[in-house]
Amino acid sequence: MVNWPYHLATAAVWWAKYAVRRLKNLELDDEERLVLTKNAVGEVTWAAVSDEEREEMLTLDLWITENLVEFRERQEMKQAGVSATMKKKIARMKKRGKGSMGDDFDDKFD
Repeated sequence: MVNWPYHLATAAVWWAKYAVRRLKNLELDDEERLVLTKNAVGEVTWAAVSDEEREEMLTLDLWITENLVEFRERQEMKQAGVSATMKKKIARMKKRGKGSMGDDFDDKFD
């Protein structure tokens, strides 16, 4: 509890520097990528993965919402043991949208 002013000030300075760099449209540096990725995936996930997986996460730009959602879906499929062909089928169905199974599919179950 004694250290919270220090951590608060450090975080405020970091976010201020980040905001200035974004306003100048500068490229993200390694520290910014690290902090943004760690915030996106969460501290628990970050601590649980290996160094190789961390490097992969840093290259995927997970602070972008679409990339994070896609990453989490891949992780869920990996944990569930879904085969590669099933992953492709699921991806195709998502790409096609809601009506991909046919318009009369919902009518059969009403």
